[in-house]
Amino acid sequence: MNYSMIAAQLNQKEQQPMITIPSSAFGALRRELIDTIGIERSKGFLLRYGWDCGETDALRMMELEWDDRKELLLAGPTMHTTNGHAQVEHTICEVDFDKGILHFEGDWKNSNEAKEHLKLFGKSEEPVCHSLAGYASGYLSTVIGKKVIVKEVRCMAMGDEHCHWIAKTVGEWSGDPEIEQESYLYETDRINDELEETYEKLRVERDSLSKTYDVHMQLFQEVIFETGLQPIVEILYNTTKTPVLIETLNCEIRAVGGLKMPDAQRVANELREWFAVQDQKTGQEKQEICQTQLVDIAPGHRRIITPIYFRQKIYGYCSLFTDKDTVSEVDKMVLGQAALACSLHLLNERTRFITEQRIRGSLLEDLLNKRITMSEMLNFAHNNDFELKDPYFMVAIHRSLVETSAEEEIEFNDQFMNDLNKYLQSVYVKGLIGKKSGAFIILFSESALLNRHLDKETFSKQLFDYCSGKYPQHAFEMGVSSSYASLEEAPQLYVESTAALKLANTQQNLVYFDSLGVVGMLLQTRNLETIERYAHKILGKLIEEDKNMELTNTLYHYLENGSNVHQTARAMNFSVNGLRYRLGKINELLKVDMGKGYNRNEIYVALQCLIVLGALKL
Repeated sequence: MNYSMIAAQLNQKEQQPMITIPSSAFGALRRELIDTIGIERSKGFLLRYGWDCGETDALRMMELEWDDRKELLLAGPTMHTTNGHAQVEHTICEVDFDKGILHFEGDWKNSNEAKEHLKLFGKSEEPVCHSLAGYASGYLSTVIGKKVIVKEVRCMAMGDEHCHWIAKTVGEWSGDPEIEQESYLYETDRINDELEETYEKLRVERDSLSKTYDVHMQLFQEVIFETGLQPIVEILYNTTKTPVLIETLNCEIRAVGGLKMPDAQRVANELREWFAVQDQKTGQEKQEICQTQLVDIAPGHRRIITPIYFRQKIYGYCSLFTDKDTVSEVDKMVLGQAALACSLHLLNERTRFITEQRIRGSLLEDLLNKRITMSEMLNFAHNNDFELKDPYFMVAIHRSLVETSAEEEIEFNDQFMNDLNKYLQSVYVKGLIGKKSGAFIILFSESALLNRHLDKETFSKQLFDYCSGKYPQHAFEMGVSSSYASLEEAPQLYVESTAALKLANTQQNLVYFDSLGVVGMLLQTRNLETIERYAHKILGKLIEEDKNMELTNTLYHYLENGSNVHQTARAMNFSVNGLRYRLGKINELLKVDMGKGYNRNEIYVALQCLIVLGALKL
């Protein structure tokens, strides 16, 4: 049947008016759609518009009488051409109406839709003849009785000579993902679904933002009031209803919510083991926690973990425990807020400590240099809750130096003094902490210790053990002064504690000035020049000849070990014969009989005096 016969029959049966629009107007509509609702939604709109046009024409055509159903099929391209959309030429037409099978291909030449797109938007990376594809899909689906999708594979807007299309039923496309996506765009309720989906997303985001804002305000309040880390954990636990844990970089628990302490300790140990395993890995296999992420630490132990940053370094971690496979945005936001609150808490804590330490360090310096009156000292003690109860004593702590940069040394000193301050707070002991001549010095009230059932020796040992346990990679020495009834004797306390510190070594790393005996008494005479001349008179020849200090060091260890040759050899990891040779050499230089006890005592006192006075370093 030719088109004139089709037109004549349609005119007789036509019941609805037909309108035509210029291609430029259709292009303007296309531009408005893309600018308003975007490319993807515009594509869906044009596909559905074309489908409706094709379906309408197919229904009109099916009202006519056809000798062959294939002619009805081919009338679609003819109508398409007549309507002025494009010149349609089919190249393949294989159809089985009974089985509902179709393979239909052809070209759209001079596509007005492609021309308008080029005019308005320029060259495209994807086919743009959506209304043409929609028209063909709607027409063919109506005629075949099965859903047909027309796919444009080449397009003038992409730079091709002609637009080429392929038509098949959905089943014959064999699960092509592009066709599945295209088929979804034909759904008439898609915009409503998208609006509902968008509304739901906005509602969820609104609720999440509201929840996050509430958490933010609560956390901010806790930071302002400086209540510590535990309230932060409790806010997080009450918000998420999941267990929460804050740990240091070494996996030490700082605060816990929703977990019993034994369980918290267990998961902290598992995290420590997990980090140890990661340290053995390299490349992409190694996991590092630099941002919020979901991590499987151990069987049955999954946590959302985020780092807590402080001074551009990771201080520790804040974690939520979960059994979910994904992390919700609200959990990410809330956990991030909590980590930030922890960082602010640490900053406040450090600022407060530095301020207090400057005040106390300055006060201690003033005490040692006698630049402060007792009335000023009493006023400070009253305002800073420091117990001024005699007697007083002083502790001097020294850390063996390791190869570090100046910045690392400053960082360690700040951290160490902060840790000392925290330790004293934990045992409810007040102390003035400062740093002088490379040593950390702390002034204590011995009466305040006795009120807590601690004596000076026991407390000093506990303090030393804390330092060694907290920093096992460092070697510490400690000197403890005697006790004085007046703070005006603070300079003498400093002299005594540093004197005891100088005698500390790897064999005796905690020395009490009271244990120095005659050396301590000599130092208290304050006639230090006379003492030094006396010591040099006894040891002068040995020190003068012993440039590398091997003999002097041997002599000191020999006297320290009770003049026991075998014990000294073991302590120095030296042979007995070699030690005897050195002792003989020492006898020759000193010109004394080392076998006599009073000679050994005199030499030992001389050595200790020179060490305390700083004239000799072993």
